[in-house]
Amino acid sequence: MNLHVIQTDGSVDDTALSAALEAAGIDAQVKPLHLQRAAKVAAAIIGEYPAGQQGNARDKLIALIDDELDVADDERLQRITDSIERLKRDHGELVTWRCEGGYVALEVPTALITSIATAANDARRDIELRTLTGLLLPQLERIPPQLMQHSLGSEYGGNRGDNERLVALVCRELAHG
Repeated sequence: MNLHVIQTDGSVDDTALSAALEAAGIDAQVKPLHLQRAAKVAAAIIGEYPAGQQGNARDKLIALIDDELDVADDERLQRITDSIERLKRDHGELVTWRCEGGYVALEVPTALITSIATAANDARRDIELRTLTGLLLPQLERIPPQLMQHSLGSEYGGNRGDNERLVALVCRELAHG
């Protein structure tokens, strides 16, 4: 049996992929890939090596995973850098907010902080807060849960709403200085 990985976007599920393969006359099993299944596939591939080479193959696999993690981290950092440059270009001056202890830092457009702080009503403020949260998402996604919890304290919810709560906190602190 040949093993292949097919990466699709979120709009394709296993049923649709199975149907497409079947329509093309290809007999295949389609299963979502997660860490446990990836480990089983990797172990099956390494198991095909002669016994004396399996240790080297495993070491090579681990080195390849480490390299790919480095590439993914570099790509995330580049997305953050690009988003900060876009924020500067599209919204002007940025200010750096740091949580107590300095473990979390965000580059935030001053114009949007002022706009949120002086919003005429709650609905307008909420829309602008969601917009700013979306703009800061590349930076927010890098914050580990423990640091998010440290920054938010009792407001921490352990969910995606924490991003918006943190941005609201940032705006309050920067607006009232």
